[in-house]
Amino acid sequence: MAAVVCSSAAISVPANIDGVYLNLVTGAQGTAGGSVAGWDINLYQTGTPAALYFFWPATPATSFGGVATGTVYDSLTSGATIGAAQSYSVASGGGGAANFVNWQVASTGRFLGVRFFNEATSAINFGWLQLDTGATGGFPATINQYCYDNTGATITAGTTPVALQRFSID
Repeated sequence: MAAVVCSSAAISVPANIDGVYLNLVTGAQGTAGGSVAGWDINLYQTGTPAALYFFWPATPATSFGGVATGTVYDSLTSGATIGAAQSYSVASGGGGAANFVNWQVASTGRFLGVRFFNEATSAINFGWLQLDTGATGGFPATINQYCYDNTGATITAGTTPVALQRFSID
């Protein structure tokens, strides 16, 4: 069934070289890629000074990455479009801190746009992670929520299904 799929359980990113590996489809997470089948993104701390970085699987080729301008990962605002028309980077820690500069500062309510291979549908999906980062190289770092469209359609950062929204009547 086609749907926007979301998780709203907060995930703390450990401030170490292993960080957290996350499978966006199953919600599985762990501190080693081998312990998280089908992981889609690894957020971790490395470098001098130590800071937040991203790491992506290598296969299938051109199926992963974060929305970027060149190799610099964008820090998106709510309403940004994430889909096939965007540019994606798979730059990792070996590329240096410049690729991650937008995420190595104190920031709340910003979005990392992602593309990933959905092992349940065998299609590339587009989604977002809402991250809060701290002033010390992006730490503490927390993934507060993530969503993706399981059809491979474009998604808008911050969009959640009506079933997950909260309303109040005054």
